[in-house]
Amino acid sequence: MPEKKDAADYIVVNRARGRMLSHTSAEIVVRDHAPIVADEPPARGGENRGPTPLEFVLVALCA
Repeated sequence: MPEKKDAADYIVVNRARGRMLSHTSAEIVVRDHAPIVADEPPARGGENRGPTPLEFVLVALCA
């Protein structure tokens, strides 16, 4: 019979941190990866420095 695992064995902790660069952009860091930037296109007041937050959500769904 397989060994029964404790509930704690199934807990996964994910963390990310971010800082605002401007009113439309943020720099995000996950684990030890290079920072990524989220920003809005110029039509929405941004500088187009990276995908929009909604595009990151879509990327996460694709992953």
